Amino acid sequence: MTTAPRTTRHRRVHAFGRYATAFASRGAASAKKNSADSSGRGWSVTPKTATHQVAIAFLKNRNSGPGKAIYLTSARTVENVNVHVAPYGKDKLLVSWESLKNAKCSAGTCTGTFTGTHLRLVDWTGKFVGADNVVSARITGDIAVLKDGSLTWAYAPVTPAYGTPLTGSSPTTTTLRIARLTP
Repeated sequence: MTTAPRTTRHRRVHAFGRYATAFASRGAASAKKNSADSSGRGWSVTPKTATHQVAIAFLKNRNSGPGKAIYLTSARTVENVNVHVAPYGKDKLLVSWESLKNAKCSAGTCTGTFTGTHLRLVDWTGKFVGADNVVSARITGDIAVLKDGSLTWAYAPVTPAYGTPLTGSSPTTTTLRIARLTP
């Protein structure tokens, strides 16, 4: 048994009275209450997968918990991190994430080779709407939804380095770009 696997940030989006959340998870093959945790909230989890997979779940309303996770990725040797989701038009969602090949994870920190940011459109049932578009840019902050339904985000045009654990230093640049995706 291992301690509960960490998931990357998840995002909740709302569009036209519908709600979704996207996240990276290793899943749980089994989970037991951890008697050594004095708070009573701890669990010991055996993960289902060796790498984090991207999932989306839909909520009945803004106060409900997420429904069953629908996995968007399944490659056993690819680590998926930095997941984002945003409504795109009236009937789609944009889910984005970064992928790492040759990933090694320990204590919630993953290293590997950055292979791009995936942009995938899905409908409100989780079905794919076309193939992934893989770009070299990162989406590191929130995606803003503009009045016309376009999506926009700011990014630094640098390739992230995941070869070693992050130490607080990042690639440096004096350039900031704005990306926009129109429906």
